[in-house]
Amino acid sequence: MYTVANILRWRRSLVPDNPAITDGGLHTSYRELDQASNRVANALISAGLNRGERVCVLDVCHLGVFEVIFGIAKAGGVFTPINWRLAPAEIAYVIKDAAASIVFVGGTIAPALAAAMVDCQEARVVTFSGSQKEAGWIDYTSFRDEGDTQDPHRDAQEDETVFQLYTSGTTGYPKGAELTNRGLCMGGTMCLSAFSPITESDATLICMPLYHIAGAGYAIGMIFCGTRLVLLGQADPGAILDLIEKERINLTFLVPALINFILQHPKCGETDFSSLKYIAYGASPIPEELLVASMRVFGCGFVQAYGLTETTGGVVLLPNQDHYPGNPRLKSCGLPIFGHTVRIVDPMGKPCAPGDVGEITINGGMVMKGYWNQPEANAQNIRNGWFYTGDAGYMDEDGYVYIHDRVKDMIISGGENIYPAEVESALFAHAEVVDVAVIGIPDKKWGETVKAVVVRAPGSRLSEAALIEFCRERLAHFKCPTSVDFTETLPRNPSGKLLKRVLREPYWEGQQRQVH
Repeated sequence: MYTVANILRWRRSLVPDNPAITDGGLHTSYRELDQASNRVANALISAGLNRGERVCVLDVCHLGVFEVIFGIAKAGGVFTPINWRLAPAEIAYVIKDAAASIVFVGGTIAPALAAAMVDCQEARVVTFSGSQKEAGWIDYTSFRDEGDTQDPHRDAQEDETVFQLYTSGTTGYPKGAELTNRGLCMGGTMCLSAFSPITESDATLICMPLYHIAGAGYAIGMIFCGTRLVLLGQADPGAILDLIEKERINLTFLVPALINFILQHPKCGETDFSSLKYIAYGASPIPEELLVASMRVFGCGFVQAYGLTETTGGVVLLPNQDHYPGNPRLKSCGLPIFGHTVRIVDPMGKPCAPGDVGEITINGGMVMKGYWNQPEANAQNIRNGWFYTGDAGYMDEDGYVYIHDRVKDMIISGGENIYPAEVESALFAHAEVVDVAVIGIPDKKWGETVKAVVVRAPGSRLSEAALIEFCRERLAHFKCPTSVDFTETLPRNPSGKLLKRVLREPYWEGQQRQVH
């Protein structure tokens, strides 16, 4: 049966003594991880966990969290990670929305949970070693070790929910996307094919947060492949460079913003990247210039994955063989994976012709069951079996998918549709631009006009006029910024996505609508 719990059981049967996880100075084999997760599963059942019940986890990436992930799966529960950067009120919202009866927490996040628990007093709290302990909270090691080592085999069915990941929540309250056992197992088979040849002796760096599909989904896929996971609690560019060299990392997943930060780090030019086989990337558009520079510096294979939390991660892949300088398909995110279909539709839901921009829709086994307790959102986003992504793009004659931008981020100026990602890519080609975001702001004449918010390279004196002129050499004039603001940093969420709502707010304050 295709279940997350069976992935670990399978790997234990094949390579019981192979290293499964390296977490700093801690090392565990597949046999040890399987046994520890059995204990967690039985402890959860003894604590009264019902099948299908949500269990929240609020912590950075470490070994104990993986014991809990597989323990929850074996007990028939639903792993529900919480963004550990949230404020107490936001944490309380997720716990209550998920109706979680048990919450695991660790480290410096414990005080935020303590504040959140004022509104969630019915949930029990288990704390990982070293975390703040409030009255009535249970120590994780004691909780785990009270469980029996026998596997309870109480897994959810293939098409039942096993993970509930909350969307980034860049606008409004986050929604819980229900991901199935089947979808996560299909993600594992996708990893096997995408990173071929991949072996059980390979080491993969897990540095994306586990409340993000690029963290949790990728990690499960790499366990499916039998690799050794090397864990990093937070995605620090210097620490990533150190671990690549020290642990001889073969594979990792990085978001474009993090790739950019790594290339700018002083250690980058001194790091030995010879162990790298593949870097997978995705979660946001990548400028072609950054991608080509990354290929040159890292000297390894690259695979782009396009997908969303709601599709259990990547369902469209640009394979390594398409990654070479000058290939026009570097602007593409690739072809749909086996078992999935992508269709581009117009606002009426009718398929678009090749080359015509519309909304990207996806059908296949990795698409979520739906949003937890959100019937209206489900009706809006899942229609006749197709998930409407909210991303604008097109297909070429060969079926390659090209992303323009989020539909909601599109700028309409004088009746022309302008996709910020295209403008951002053009601006990013300037040698003195380190980071850039493009937004639409109100304009009495044109309705909206294009503004760029730019982070300049250290010591740069790049001017607004020079940058606009640079852009006009590369794009139609109506797409180019009419103004540029310079800033030290751009607001991003922990997964690296630009928070354009934050950038837009000052310019749209007092407007009746957030679009003209």
